[in-house]
Amino acid sequence: MNVYEAIAARRTIRDFAPKPVGRGVLRRILDAGLKAPSHNHLREWYFVLVEDQARREALARFFFTERTEAELREMLDGWGMTDDRQVAMYLEAIPRQASMVLGAAALLVPCFRQRSELLAAKKGLHELNAFASMWAVLENVLIAAASEGIQGVTKIISTPEERDHVRKTLCIPDDYEIPCYLPIGYPAEDAIWHEQLAVSAEERLYVDRWGT
Repeated sequence: MNVYEAIAARRTIRDFAPKPVGRGVLRRILDAGLKAPSHNHLREWYFVLVEDQARREALARFFFTERTEAELREMLDGWGMTDDRQVAMYLEAIPRQASMVLGAAALLVPCFRQRSELLAAKKGLHELNAFASMWAVLENVLIAAASEGIQGVTKIISTPEERDHVRKTLCIPDDYEIPCYLPIGYPAEDAIWHEQLAVSAEERLYVDRWGT
């Protein structure tokens, strides 16, 4: 599979087959991620692989709240979501946030070195360089995983309280930020995949000025 095929094969999947991801395959996928460009050339990135089920349960219990469909729709209305495809995705995704953390063949927690407060950016976007570099790592990981027939999903660490809980549960140093959970695995046979809006470079490329 070439790189264009791997990018096209990459899917967001939340339902995983009960098939382990071999440690060698996992290392190969992460090696691809760690080849991403680093804003400071130091590649201060780490992953915690959470295999202990009790730790996974402690993580999921902290962030997951069970909601009825009516409650979910009210929440999405409050977020201003009106596109039917977007609403359908969230109605399917939010209830699976705990099960995907608990049931993934490999639950990864990515970490990156952050020397200043992440959300206190007062000097411009360059304050977010470490955060941006980490997402380049994650996309490399997901594309490499797709080339192996493995898919995944990111679940954002939403609040400072959730971040601190993850830090405490996994003994992550205070000077490392945790952007998300990254559950990956082989997709279940009935895994749901919501196709996103298709766009092309021809539609999104302007020359010299916006709109031309």
